[in-house]
Parts: sequence; structure tokens; C-alpha cells
Amino acid sequence: MNKEEILEHEHNYMLWLDTLQEFSEERAMLPYAEGKWSPNEIVMHLAEWDRFTLEERLPYMKEGEKLETFPNFESFNANAAARAHEQTFKETISYAKKQRQFIIEQLRKKDEVEWDKEFSIGMHTLSIRKYFADFIDHDLHHKNQISNK
Repeated sequence: MNKEEILEHEHNYMLWLDTLQEFSEERAMLPYAEGKWSPNEIVMHLAEWDRFTLEERLPYMKEGEKLETFPNFESFNANAAARAHEQTFKETISYAKKQRQFIIEQLRKKDEVEWDKEFSIGMHTLSIRKYFADFIDHDLHHKNQISNK
């Protein structure tokens, strides 16, 4: 994927968040399947990973950098789900849009050549391009969970 394709996905994600505004609070709080997350929890989960990326990843994605491994997924995700219970779905959507907009702004500032410089996270070698391509798959996975509800 090139820079513009990734930025197009990010823009489309923002448009998708707008479509979720039509959900009633009740619908947004119901799990999409038994034992699964609600749309509110899913959107908060995505937003919290965006926040983590903004704070702990993007500033350090430079050639040769060695970034710490990802936090414990289970506790990180549980904290995100708990945070979703503290606010309305509209508040979660607003928060998610702000986090993603900050990512878009940071990505737009990066020259194309920076997108392929390699850094490592734990034992994995990545680039900005690879990192965000992987997160596109993550977005689409969760988008499908909500869309198929």
C-alpha cells in the first residue's frame, strides 16, 4: 500500500464512524454476539489503540529505533472496554474521531521516504507503511463485527 491508500483508509474510517451516529445508545451497548463486545466497546478499543499509537509509537518510528514490545493485549483491551462503560456511544465516537484525526495529521506530515524506514518493535521489524497496513486489517476486522450486528 502506498501513503495515499493508507490515508484514504483513514479517511474512510472517519466516515464510517459518522455512520455509527445513527445507532441508539441501547443498540451501541449490546454485544454483537453472546460473550462479545458491544459497538461502544469496539470503537473504544480502536480509539485506545490509536491513542497508544500516537503517544507510544508514531514519535519513535524512525530508522533503526528499537521500540518496546506491545503492552499486554488482554489488560489493555479490558481497560478500553471498561472506559467505554463510563461514557455514551456518542462520546466514544467523538473520542475515536479525535484520535484518528490526530493520526491522519501526523501521517500527512511524514515524507514518503520516511514510510519505509525500518524500526523494530520487540522482535519484529516494521516500517510506518507496514505498521499502518497491519492496523487497517485490525480496523476492518472490528468494522465487520459491528456491520454484521
